[in-house]
Amino acid sequence: MAAPVTRRTTLLLILLAISLVFAGWQWFRPYEWSSAPGARFRIVHSSLKRDHSHVWLDLYLKKSGEADHDLSKPVFLRLADGRELEPADTTLEGDEGEPVRALGLRFWLEEKDLAGPLDLTINDGVLSIRTGNGLPEIKEDGVRFFTTRNW
Repeated sequence: MAAPVTRRTTLLLILLAISLVFAGWQWFRPYEWSSAPGARFRIVHSSLKRDHSHVWLDLYLKKSGEADHDLSKPVFLRLADGRELEPADTTLEGDEGEPVRALGLRFWLEEKDLAGPLDLTINDGVLSIRTGNGLPEIKEDGVRFFTTRNW
């Protein structure tokens, strides 16, 4: 004979269901709800890694749409003060002779460079990297990942 379901068990099951829905929403929501079609890529995630008094900003982008990445056009990060930085490193993902499927971009930043929003200019579009300001909390020699632009 099965034990009767108590109010406590019902409440715990409801809370578990709510937690699973919230976790799924956090996991599957896009970095940016509407990216610029001219950019030809969408941001999957970004990360900050502390390196003494500087930080490494790593971006991982995946191709969105049919148009290929134009290697002849510059890619740069626009800071809140208007300065533009080129990537310190670029990684192209894809088979030889095939279009680029994904990009990895790495930028070397000082703490003052994180004083406001960051935008990435790529191909014929602009992608919003972050909307916040200030350096997020990062443990010494630690890495912090972001799956939205609200950091």
